[in-house]
Amino acid sequence: MKVLLVALADQGCNADLLLQQSGLTPEQLADPDARLPLDATTRLWQLSVQALEDETLGLWVPCYSNQNTFHALGYAFMASTTLLEALQRVARFNPMVSDAARVGLENRGDTVVLSWEAVTPEHGPSLEAMEAILSLILRSSRKIKGRDFAPLSVALMRKRCADETPFREFFRSPIHFGAPRYEMVFDRADLEQPLEWGNENLARSSDRVIEDYLKQLERDSVATRLRNLLVRDMPGGTLGHEHYARELGMSVRSLQRKLSAEDTSFNQLLNETRCELACSYLSRKPRPSLTEIAFLLGFSDTSSFSRAFHRWTGVAPGAYAP
Repeated sequence: MKVLLVALADQGCNADLLLQQSGLTPEQLADPDARLPLDATTRLWQLSVQALEDETLGLWVPCYSNQNTFHALGYAFMASTTLLEALQRVARFNPMVSDAARVGLENRGDTVVLSWEAVTPEHGPSLEAMEAILSLILRSSRKIKGRDFAPLSVALMRKRCADETPFREFFRSPIHFGAPRYEMVFDRADLEQPLEWGNENLARSSDRVIEDYLKQLERDSVATRLRNLLVRDMPGGTLGHEHYARELGMSVRSLQRKLSAEDTSFNQLLNETRCELACSYLSRKPRPSLTEIAFLLGFSDTSSFSRAFHRWTGVAPGAYAP
């Protein structure tokens, strides 16, 4: 998202205002390992299109990116010994970039198809965000294959627009609009040609960095990420499974399945988080009032909080002794 904000500012837009309107904060963007809420990033792309009145935004925003945009994946891509190997890395390490879309790489005889499908298409990512990914990959491919490199065909979920010229000029290939998923189809023989500047040692070294990063993401489990969202929202009242599944870029079923794999559930995690926070608040000196604590935990009144706390701990809040 930093690349988008740089592009907006360069085009004379009030990027800070759009960021605020989207619901994102500078603190969230400052954390290089943060997973940004899908609803908010989708809103930012939509607001950006409206501000610039430009539906081709996704095609040119990657001009502002560099090899560091996707950390070690950018270096691994550029150091790959063939473009097929580079695209295999894109598919393999996609979770490093986003968990809002599934990436596939399929061999079809003389062609190779790189595809993207949104996990929750009704909630995002935006068309422009997905087109920016295609643009970035194609621009990176042209850096190592030459500026004339182009896919055999492209499929976009975007419906036919008033002016298709920018899309056709950028991809330089037939485009199928209104497709069920995003695709770029390549000539397999072209992808398998050795790259002059390929560096297998550098690529494998970058792979290890990515693998370590993904392991860290696994440790920062879905339960941990959900807990952080619950803590954020508690003072205003937490929302339901559907809302948080969208924020985490997955379906409700996927959220339930992943929480189950971590031996927890949405309700269990909500209650455990509330209990931990309640005990923390009751341990403070001076101790906040029960009314304040009830509000901070998203309860409608003190009585509801007191009953829940007794159920969690076996004692009333007033009798709790840390």
